[in-house]
Amino acid sequence: MEIKPIIKRIIAYVLVTVVYFLLHTSVFPNFQLGGIAPNVMVILVSVIGFMRGGNTALVLGMASGILLDMFSGSYFGMYAVIYLVIGFINSGFHQLFFGDDMKLPLFLIASSDFVYGLLVYGCIYFMRARYDFGFYLFHVMIPEVVYTVLVSLVLYFPIYYLEQWLNKSDKRSERKLV
Repeated sequence: MEIKPIIKRIIAYVLVTVVYFLLHTSVFPNFQLGGIAPNVMVILVSVIGFMRGGNTALVLGMASGILLDMFSGSYFGMYAVIYLVIGFINSGFHQLFFGDDMKLPLFLIASSDFVYGLLVYGCIYFMRARYDFGFYLFHVMIPEVVYTVLVSLVLYFPIYYLEQWLNKSDKRSERKLV
């Protein structure tokens, strides 16, 4: 196995993660609707999870979570575990993924954002004895899921085309070896 395609894939994932992190923390907070911003990092981890599957989703989920943990004021490691779980769950759907069909990606992104909301509620609000789950569900979780799905209609395609390009590059390098 040639090392160059692996390095190219790692560099591409690092760049995409940094770009989506900047979108998540710098751009989309300026476009909040009713105090809700889309969860761009859930889009990234979910899409890579069901496109690549396996260890890639776990590593990207953990790295994305650590990146968010470093720049947030919450418990360190909480987002790393949450995004690792999201990457793991989405990697289970790798065999069902077909790039042209948007139903599965949108469903998985919506489900992932919902799971993210549940885990954040459990880690932050429930542990602090804030038990008004109905308020959190209808005023934070569901609006965020809808907003994230709408934004994912745009942010899905750069990851999809990057993955297609990386797969073609991998196939070209495999042909050179044979």
